[in-house]
Order: sequence, then structure tokens, then C-alpha cells
Amino acid sequence: MNGYRTFVRDDGNIMLMSVVIVTLLVATGFGFMRWSSDERWDSEFERTTVQAYFLAQTGLIEQGLQYLRTRSPGDLPVGTVFLPSMVRPGVGSYLNTTVRRVTELGVGDVFQRSDIYDVFSTGRAEFINHQLGSHDYGSKVRVERTATMRAKLRSFANYMYLTDKEKTIYNETIWFWTQDSLYGRTHSNDFIGLEGSPHFYGPVSTSRDRFLYKNANNIYFKYPPIFNAPIVQFPRTANTLRAGAGVKIPSEQGRLMTHLTLRSGADIEVYQYPLGLPGEIISRESITPMKGIFVEGQVEIEGTVANWMTIGSSEDMWLVGDIIYEGADTLNGQFDEDQMTAMLGLISEKNIIIRDNTANGHANGYWNCNRNEHLKDRHSIIIDAGMVALGESFTFEHQNDDWELYQGPSPDERGIIHLKGAVTQARRGYIHRSNHQGTGYGKDYHYDFRFDRRPPPFYLEALDEQGHGLFDIVSWGETTPRR
Repeated sequence: MNGYRTFVRDDGNIMLMSVVIVTLLVATGFGFMRWSSDERWDSEFERTTVQAYFLAQTGLIEQGLQYLRTRSPGDLPVGTVFLPSMVRPGVGSYLNTTVRRVTELGVGDVFQRSDIYDVFSTGRAEFINHQLGSHDYGSKVRVERTATMRAKLRSFANYMYLTDKEKTIYNETIWFWTQDSLYGRTHSNDFIGLEGSPHFYGPVSTSRDRFLYKNANNIYFKYPPIFNAPIVQFPRTANTLRAGAGVKIPSEQGRLMTHLTLRSGADIEVYQYPLGLPGEIISRESITPMKGIFVEGQVEIEGTVANWMTIGSSEDMWLVGDIIYEGADTLNGQFDEDQMTAMLGLISEKNIIIRDNTANGHANGYWNCNRNEHLKDRHSIIIDAGMVALGESFTFEHQNDDWELYQGPSPDERGIIHLKGAVTQARRGYIHRSNHQGTGYGKDYHYDFRFDRRPPPFYLEALDEQGHGLFDIVSWGETTPRR
């Protein structure tokens, strides 16, 4: 009897334990399935999120950047432009692609074009919801991510050094050599010649497929050089400056030389004389500094700059003395870019030439003065400006070539060009020659990095062969992803 009762009790316990084990197994299985379902959902969501992100990036490039790079500067939008959506079958789509001109960075007048654009695009992708227990099981889950990009129209001011042709009119290559150090963007449409050990601390590009070398060794490039870069077009006229200049000075169809003396924040002294007769001044006046001044003819320039302005000429521009920003170091023209408000552009439709006179080191002035700092006004020249020579070159007068009527002493070293700014020239010009055991100037070139954010007024845009603007990508990013 006792054995029977024990059997019944054990049998009941076994049944109860079986039910419990089965229940636990079912719960565990269901939990595992739910966990697996959740993991699958998370995995699908992450995969689709990445897919939406790359769709958004595709919209930025295919629609936004393409829109900007296929327009001339005059055809760029002043507000916001909405661009078409695009569906990628089996992948997703991008939509809400917009291009918006940035206005909050400008200075509030028509002469300061921000030329900066924000581009937005939203990528959209979907996956099927297989999450157990979800009320929308089996339906599509939409994932969106919005990417952003900021792009800036490139101008000539964005280059520390820019040329169309590297060879002189005598078909001679002017080489970058060991003494040359460039700190800003360098580009030439032509072959760049490298000799010795020049140093390039900014990006270097050429529209050709290689460099030319001459006894080159240990050349330093901070960034990998770019070959076969797009050609930067050189206009022959400064139409934007000519049209927008507040002061236009005639020269009796080129018969007169115009002389401008910049006097810090005061008026600019202007006088004119017949070409070749500097002592016979026929007119003299003072003009208020304007953002744009254009001389129809040749012009001489010197003095101290305290304003934001650009001076242009239809013929040769002559630098007859220091052109220095107010507050800059009077020995080398250097200044704190964060503190300097003055900015000058010099644009000639022909050449920009350093005059061979006493102030600029005439007749071997560098050595005759023993380089005494107190006699700085007898040698060297300071140029605080962005310079553009559209017709030919930035160069110097009286290079002691055999064919020249004037011949200077031997040697004829005139000092150092202390440049704080940038130089653009259609054809690279000589700054120093071997004539007379050495003729001309050494180089002390520093880029004014303010130009990379804001060019002088009426400065020229950098265009490709189709006349479209060249754009630099300033930044990439995205808004907060949506779930």
C-alpha cells in the first residue's frame, strides 16, 4: 500500500516537472526568437541607416555640387534652390536636395560676395519589419538621414601663386629653387619647374601630367601634388572692377601717367604727367578712398593702406615704393592677420612692374646701403596686397639685358621683395637675373590667409574652360539621424 502511494506521488511530480520544463523551454525559445528578432531589426536598421547616409551623400554630389560646378559666377543663386529627387531602384532615394547661399558671413554690402553655399540632401531607404510582437509586423520601416556640405567659390585670391604660363617670352623656364618656400595654394596651368630643394607648405597642382626637374633633391611637399588639375582660365580684362569702380580715372587715351599716393586713412593724392616727363605735372587732386578705383592707362602706386579696396589699370601698373598696410611692420610688411582690417587688391590688364628707383634699390642699392635697416628706404620693397597681372607678368624694370639702353652696375642687387598677400600672373616673370653678376630681388613671400576667407572687392573668380566657377569643399556633415 505504501509502495503504491509513493508511485502515485512520484508520477505526479514527474508530470509537474515536465510541465515546468516544457514551459521554461517554450519561454526560453520564445525569448530567443524575440531576441533574435530584435537583433535582426537592429541589424536591418543599422544597415539601412548606412544606406540612407550614402544616398544623402550621393544627392549632395550628383545634384548639389554638380549644380554649382556647372554655372558661371553670375548665374549662381542669391537665395535657395530646390533640386529634383532621384530614385535608385532596389536601393532607395534621395530628396529635398537644396542649395542655399550663405549670407550670415558677409559684411552687408554688394561688394562683398560671400560666394559660400550650403547644400542639403536627405537619403531615404526602407526595410521590412520582422520584429515579433510589433503591431506593424511585416510593414516597411523608413529610415532617413540628411547630409550637409559647405562649398566656396574659388577666386584668384585663394591662390598664393597662380600662373597660366611658366615660360618667359624668351621660352625660358623659371625654376622654383632651394631658396623658395611657399605657404599657400600653388597652381600653374603649365609645367612647373623644380630645381634644388624648394619647400611647398600648401597644396600644389598643375594642369600638366608631371613636373620638370633640374638637379632636384629633397623637395618638400606638405600635401601630395595634384597633376592634370582643371585649367584655371585667365580673362584678359578686369570687367567686374572696371564696371563697379567708384572712381574712374582717364589718361587721354594713354598719353598721361597717373600717380597714386595712398595716405593711410586720409584721401588719396592723385596727379598726372605726360609719359616720360615726370617733372611736368599737369593736374593734382585728392580723392576719397573707394572700394574700387580703375585707371584707363598706366598708373604708379605707393603709400600706406588703411582701407579695403582694389586698384586696377588697363595698362602697366608700376610699384614705385612700399605699399604697406597701416600697422604692419615697416621693415618687412608682416602683420597679425586677426588684427588687420586693411586689404588691397592690385589688378593690371598688362604687367605689374617694380620701378627701378632709389626707394626700390636702384644701382645695387642693397649692397651700397650695406643692408642697414635704417636705410630701408634705399633698397627692397614691401608689397601688402593681392596682385593680378592679366596681360603678362609681375616683374621688375631694367634687368640689364644686352639689348637694353640702360645698363646698371655689376652687381645690381636691389634687395628683397617682402610680399604679404598673393600673386597671379598670366606669364611668370623674372624677379632676379644672373645678368651683371646678379640683378634684381630676392623673395620673401607670405600668403595672406585672410584672402582664403574674403577676397578684396571686385577680385576675379577662378573659372574652368567652360566659364564655370571652381568650388572648394569647406566641410561635410549631417543633421541628427531620424529613426
